[in-house]
Amino acid sequence: MEIGSVPVPCVAYDLEGGRLVVLVGPETHEIPVRPQVHGLVRHMAVRNAESGGSPVLCSHDELMHAVWGEEPMHTHGELAKLVWELRRQLEPIGATEVVVNERRRGYRLVTCPKAQAAVETETAPATPTEGATREAPSPPRGRPRGLWIAVGLAVLAIALGGGTAIVLATHLWGSGTTETSTNPELEVFVDRVENVLEQSAAGRREIRAALTAGFDCSISPDEAARRISSVADNRQSVLEQLGTLAAPTPQAEEIVTRLQRALQQSIEADRHYRDGFFEVQAGARCPLPSNPGFRLAAKSDRLASAAKREFVRAFDPLAREFDRPLWSATGF
Repeated sequence: MEIGSVPVPCVAYDLEGGRLVVLVGPETHEIPVRPQVHGLVRHMAVRNAESGGSPVLCSHDELMHAVWGEEPMHTHGELAKLVWELRRQLEPIGATEVVVNERRRGYRLVTCPKAQAAVETETAPATPTEGATREAPSPPRGRPRGLWIAVGLAVLAIALGGGTAIVLATHLWGSGTTETSTNPELEVFVDRVENVLEQSAAGRREIRAALTAGFDCSISPDEAARRISSVADNRQSVLEQLGTLAAPTPQAEEIVTRLQRALQQSIEADRHYRDGFFEVQAGARCPLPSNPGFRLAAKSDRLASAAKREFVRAFDPLAREFDRPLWSATGF
């Protein structure tokens, strides 16, 4: 499908073959993703098909169950990382916004008409993206076979002033209006930072729950330490994602630096709390006594809060410019 002379990318999911294919005009590109990402996309694509094609809001818990079933110990942070992986695979072909993040609620998958997928996939065989190798997908789980679910992002490029400026327009769900940006690279950057913040926020909630349970002695100190350690490791992987984040402007580079500093201090606080719980003597009663680990954790917490405030001051004006959610220092 094209708008004017510009092709509109769509991602089609083949339930029978377990293939994720991006349609760009007459060309097709098969996107290699690991089985968990296949499970994520398959579930949202089927939900959309069952609702008549409209993008259904899928909650975090629903998607976690779709990907991991009854497996224990998976987190919202892991789910957010899968979404980030998918967007990273779609970035080279300009379809990063296929998955729409609704803060604290879940994700929607943007779908384009089924007819388009049927026509395009019949007329052009899918070929792997250059340099990519396909990974084996998870098998379909009792869904109709042979159905193509088309997933798309309508991207319209309009030349202004004799072609010197480009406006990227994306449809806003349920609003009937469009959102425009004269800097699409910066808009993609803001969305990727939002994704990192969502992952960090999920980890913060889990850390808070472990701290509460540990300090009120509803779980043992060792169990609190183990939970905190696991989440801290996940948050470290979130921090590492920032190393791959392209900053298109000096302002964006400063934002990345401030976010890295804030997350580093926050993870350091997590690990001091972990050490503090491990230092608690057997048989200790509530309230738990202070120890060096807890004192260092409190100090790192204060430094993390200050660094987060610096980040928020730099990032929120940019988020507001692109009509993205705003953050507070206590939110991630």
